[in-house]
Amino acid sequence: MKGLSTLIKLHKRKLDELRREMVTLENQKSQLQKSSANLRQELENEMQMAKKQAEMSSFFGGFAKRIQKRQDEIAEEIRSLDKKMAKLNAEITEAYGELKKFEIAQENAQRRADEEDRRKETILMDEIAGQQHQRKEE
Repeated sequence: MKGLSTLIKLHKRKLDELRREMVTLENQKSQLQKSSANLRQELENEMQMAKKQAEMSSFFGGFAKRIQKRQDEIAEEIRSLDKKMAKLNAEITEAYGELKKFEIAQENAQRRADEEDRRKETILMDEIAGQQHQRKEE
């Protein structure tokens, strides 16, 4: 039983570490998505400014290309994070399955130990009852 408790603790710790790593990746993805949204808003603002001021429109093309390039980079980073997250999710699922196996084994061992204790108690009570009956008979 002690060995199973140790294994359960180790697997819980591993599962917690994997989940923390997943949260970190999700936070990174969220930050990238915010950056992408900010770039889109910046591009929209610059387009409005270029429409209002003709002299600004000559600079807009280069600016738009840089924004688009950065958007593409962010999209690639998000795809990379999605792949990492999918792989990590599979690891979390596997770790959870392993943890459950050990928890079930521990529950089964505890149930067997409880049944054995009840069996021994029944034997002891039967023996006491038999001795009391024998004393009455004497």
